[in-house]
Amino acid sequence: MHKRIKDSALLLTIGVLFFVFSFPMNDWFSLTMPRHQVLQLPAMFTLGIALAILFKKVNIHAISWGIAVLIMVMTSLIFWMLPRSIDLTIVYPWFNRVMHVTMLMAGFFTITVWRNIIFEIKITFPGMVAAMVLATGLALRTFTILLCSSFTLEQQKETGLYLIVIGFVLFVFMLTILFRELGRAKKEE
Repeated sequence: MHKRIKDSALLLTIGVLFFVFSFPMNDWFSLTMPRHQVLQLPAMFTLGIALAILFKKVNIHAISWGIAVLIMVMTSLIFWMLPRSIDLTIVYPWFNRVMHVTMLMAGFFTITVWRNIIFEIKITFPGMVAAMVLATGLALRTFTILLCSSFTLEQQKETGLYLIVIGFVLFVFMLTILFRELGRAKKEE
């Protein structure tokens, strides 16, 4: 009974946070590019991760399905980092909410795959995400032309810097997984 109450409270918290980030705080997040791309997008992804942790029995066991789902997650991340997509999320709040739902689902499905995916994919996926985020950050940081018409060049460069840091952190995360798994494999020998 105690676990059910705890799970219900967590589910309610996730729902409330999703609503708050998507509706009352949406205008605040949309004021600057760093808030929109570096805070709101990852917040929705993280809420999806929390939701997946709550639903422990939802798992994707087949490697082919797991890879397909991770490709869809990567496609979602790429789509929501395109300058045109970013502009449309600012112009049309309903389109921004589509991003919110997509990122929530991406976080959820990443964990449902992550639980049972093979070691090689556990290294490749965060490595690919890190490379994509680093490349996006470097592009935003180095281009002297405005890529997103909804924001300023200064905000674009600031977002680029934050994405470079996030990409580096993801790369370190990937290396941590690599060395931890290699350590486990060595102990099993």
